[in-house]
Amino acid sequence: LALTAPRRRRLSPLPHRAAGAANPDAPSSLFSGVAASLRAAADAALGAAATAAAASGASPAGGSAAHTHARRRLSADDAPFFMVVGFEVQPCSVHHDASEPISAVSCSNAGEVEGMAAQEIFQDATIVYSYDVYWQETDIKWASRWDAYLRMPGGDVHWFGILNSCLVVLIMASLVAVVLIRTVRRDLAKYEALLVEPAAADARDEAGWKLVAGDVCRAPRGSRMLAVALGSGAQVLCTNAVSLLLAALGFLSPAARGALLTTTMVLFVWLAIVAGLVSTYMWGVMERSYSGWAVVCARVSTIVPGIIMAIFTVLNLVIHHTGTSGAVPIGMYFGLVAAWFVVSIPLTFVGGYVALRLPIPDHPVKTNQIPRHVPPQSAVTHPWVLFLAAGILPFGTIFIELYFAMTSIWLGFFYYLFGFALLISLLALLVTAEVSVLCTYTQLCSEDYHWWWPSFHRGGCVALYTAVYALSFMLWTLPTLHGALPILIFSSYMAIVLV
Repeated sequence: LALTAPRRRRLSPLPHRAAGAANPDAPSSLFSGVAASLRAAADAALGAAATAAAASGASPAGGSAAHTHARRRLSADDAPFFMVVGFEVQPCSVHHDASEPISAVSCSNAGEVEGMAAQEIFQDATIVYSYDVYWQETDIKWASRWDAYLRMPGGDVHWFGILNSCLVVLIMASLVAVVLIRTVRRDLAKYEALLVEPAAADARDEAGWKLVAGDVCRAPRGSRMLAVALGSGAQVLCTNAVSLLLAALGFLSPAARGALLTTTMVLFVWLAIVAGLVSTYMWGVMERSYSGWAVVCARVSTIVPGIIMAIFTVLNLVIHHTGTSGAVPIGMYFGLVAAWFVVSIPLTFVGGYVALRLPIPDHPVKTNQIPRHVPPQSAVTHPWVLFLAAGILPFGTIFIELYFAMTSIWLGFFYYLFGFALLISLLALLVTAEVSVLCTYTQLCSEDYHWWWPSFHRGGCVALYTAVYALSFMLWTLPTLHGALPILIFSSYMAIVLV
């Protein structure tokens, strides 16, 4: 089957729109609707190519030419009936005379047609656009139609990243084992020996973490906000874990547009019960009482979701003001707001109510009534030094997979290597936990018992390195990103990811 339908366009140095009527001779078959859609897409693509060529004046041949013909090949599977399983477009530049019938065109890989002149671009030129469609039987099955798009290059690079992450995990695990098995056990043995032999009390030389044993379990400042942050983090962690697991198992197919995003949003709403449970329980552990748990649940259900919703609202209003079709419809927007207030917030209080039934564990040591003075910290054990050092190894673990994910998101590629992403996420969690343990032990050895908030910040320090990488990605990988709106969209979505 071959269809030809001329499309005329008069070029000018200013942007212009495509115009043309539908082909009355198109067949009324199963493929007619597909052909009509492809024809419209090709018209838009050819029009954009002509506009860009007119503005730049560049062409493969060295002159000013435009792609005026699109050869489209559709592959079809014949079992049990014909279904489109493939689509390929090859553009080329051909000069057509508007007063003569369209002749057969054979496009080459270089975009040139043998024996036919290319369409030159000049002021007030009349250009005829054409296309042809060829149907081809293929052995590709309907269930395998996405395989061509899901083949992502660089499989060896992903395995190299996983191997590198495994080595980092093993090294960090060895360091943690050395600290916990040798250092801590040796210190405990000496401390117990001094308790058994009172005569050796004068020879006791207490130093390091033993001096802050009576203050290490003291409730931190801003414990309510720390409980809120821990609850929100648990909610995000569970949401990402379940989403990646479902995607890795193949339940979220790319054939269903938006399946991953929809699943993630639904899980985030329903897993608000985890946020309420964790935040209320941690509030009880730190304050030794569940009094005021309703305030904790109210904050955990509004702060992080509120920040995300505020960014989304501002971004959607700006996009809607520009008149583009990328804005979320008003009905869907209020549907998201309703899901937040009707489902997420009540589930948060349900999780907090469940946490009230959990017993508060006893502290391993008794807390002193008078807080101990914290001595000045050295350059090595300074909180900012430990904070910046804690994010290097976790970021190195996720760097390779982060590059592929951001390239797929912002450059329009498919990303379906969720198995690699799941493995890298697990390894990054292990590295983050091990680094946090080492940094906390180092802090306690310097007689600084304010470890609650710093340990939380060190686990999230990887977001700082990710933000720096996102900025460099925008400057060097997306050099064509110009204008306030594209930069605002990129910054807003990356801010949501970092939060």
